[in-house]
Amino acid sequence: MIDVELVCRAGALNGEGPVWSVCEERLYWVDIRAPALHRFDPATGRNETWAMPTWIGCLALAEPGHVVVALRTGLHRFDTRSGALAFLAPVPFDPRRFAFNDGGCDPVGRFLAGTMLDPLDPAASDEGEAATPLWRYEGDDTWIGVTPAVETSNGLAWSPDGRTMYHSDTARKTVWRYDYDTATGAAENGRVFAEVKDGAGPDGAAVDADGFYLCAVFGGGCLLRFDPDGRLERRIAMPAKFVTMPAFGGSDLSTLFVTSASFPVPQAERAARPNEGALFAMEAPARGIATRRMSRHAASDPGRTRGAAFVGSRAQRA
Repeated sequence: MIDVELVCRAGALNGEGPVWSVCEERLYWVDIRAPALHRFDPATGRNETWAMPTWIGCLALAEPGHVVVALRTGLHRFDTRSGALAFLAPVPFDPRRFAFNDGGCDPVGRFLAGTMLDPLDPAASDEGEAATPLWRYEGDDTWIGVTPAVETSNGLAWSPDGRTMYHSDTARKTVWRYDYDTATGAAENGRVFAEVKDGAGPDGAAVDADGFYLCAVFGGGCLLRFDPDGRLERRIAMPAKFVTMPAFGGSDLSTLFVTSASFPVPQAERAARPNEGALFAMEAPARGIATRRMSRHAASDPGRTRGAAFVGSRAQRA
């Protein structure tokens, strides 16, 4: 049994994308649907919040004081000290039909992100493509598709040596593994790593220093830990049904943080289910791997201010 602690009763609609900043000793995470960027301090329980102008799928660490956020309207560089949001690149998909979802940096700092189908006009949901590939950002306005198209991109992670990339489609309840070339960013030879039939399927994931793949099961109330060969090693029960993604943090990367969502819970039931949308922490089965910052070239502000904005911030304690 693993003791799971509720560390921030955030009430997030769609908590996602936790990323530990080693230099700040803080956990960044997002609420896709609020939409908002969060920064949690486990030493004090303080959770800072910055409102975003549109849906935020995921983030990447940049230089201290800055993160890169993947918004529905494009990739932006965010200054956590001033609240300034600077436009970096347009999205590689039709934002009327898709929004960014899971994403992160590869072992050398390239930023990759996938999408989920979310038409702004529900009446047109059956019109046009229903899926896109996992995208790799090349700087400027260039994006490269690196996998076959998926409907709900999730589970992005890399093995400790960087030679294997994991990627899942929640809609298909499948996790794939690819041979990954860190020199070029190419992902090849995709094959099934695991199938997750619980709940809605596999959601966000992380790989520990032993090479084990940990994924959240959305709607399944658990984390699943697979060995490098795809065999289920353990199931970790969670005190929330709609867990979304784990991330390693703490001074020695031995703490496992887990985000969750409340939006599937009917509004009338949310007060009685306060764990949904909370942030959790536990001692990890094995230490994690430090998250790579986005490469300086890709994260740099190209001098464009289109879409720049100032957003307010607030802070709360767990």
